[in-house]
Amino acid sequence: MLTRREALTAGAAMFASALPSPLLAASRSGRGERVPVRDGRIRLVDGRWLSYREYGQNTNGPPVFYFHGTPGSRLELALCDAETCKVGTRVFAIDRPGLGRSSYDCNRRILDWPSDVEQLAAALGYADTPFGVIGLSGGGPYAAACAYQIPHRLSHVAIVSGHAPMGACGTCPGNEDSMIELIDRRPRLGKLAFKLIGRRLDRKPDKLVQRISKKWSAEDRKLILCNQKHYCQLIANLRESTRCGPTGLIKDIRLLAGNWGFCVSDISGVPVSIWQGGCDPIVTPSMGNYFHRQIANSELIVDPRAGHVTMFKWHAHEILARFMG
Repeated sequence: MLTRREALTAGAAMFASALPSPLLAASRSGRGERVPVRDGRIRLVDGRWLSYREYGQNTNGPPVFYFHGTPGSRLELALCDAETCKVGTRVFAIDRPGLGRSSYDCNRRILDWPSDVEQLAAALGYADTPFGVIGLSGGGPYAAACAYQIPHRLSHVAIVSGHAPMGACGTCPGNEDSMIELIDRRPRLGKLAFKLIGRRLDRKPDKLVQRISKKWSAEDRKLILCNQKHYCQLIANLRESTRCGPTGLIKDIRLLAGNWGFCVSDISGVPVSIWQGGCDPIVTPSMGNYFHRQIANSELIVDPRAGHVTMFKWHAHEILARFMG
């Protein structure tokens, strides 16, 4: 039987890829004025609630839907909120089922996600308007699912530091993959681990962050640990990802580890860009290469200096500009 320390270690490894999120529901635009961040939620046709947060100040900008990492939430995009304001996109970051404020769905599959996104797009007035999607890290499979299932609805797909299918041919595992597989095999262990982490976040967050940051690249540590705002935002994001308990996060991890329900090589009919950090120890460069090999006519952008989080932060302006038409 595993000790509390072993369970905590298993869960803490999964939190190593979490991006910062906002503590305050507001941001500053590139011109210095304060722009309120807008939260919302819709009722889906099956009765579930889907929660989102809107970023950017241009309400007439092209719509983009952002899919957070694992763990993560709609709050995650705060790291690049300034860039959304500068570029002029209107970005909606969505909580996946059981994470943040979205309802849990014990039967959900990755391929159910495109329908949720389409329903949100319709509710926001984009039923007949093309929209873009960005999937970061564990959100990458969901961006790929949209590219596979609803390419006719999409203007562009950006997969950023995106995790490939587990064990995919030609890929090297990241430093979290063994824990992903362990939690997939032993979900009860995962639930215990994340409960313990929740207590640590409330009581001794500094020690927890010190532990998980050991798995980051040097550039990611510099970005987060040397910036008090980003550091505090990270804590908030970790808490939000398990707002309703660990069940939704465990489901998200198991979907990432399992069969996605489609072949990435079958994606066609939509422009896809793949953004990969050359120093990413969590999603290794081989995973970016995998997506590029599998998706015909995709574009691969590699920054040899970037890590997992810094790839998105450093290139957010370029990524968002792809959706401007």
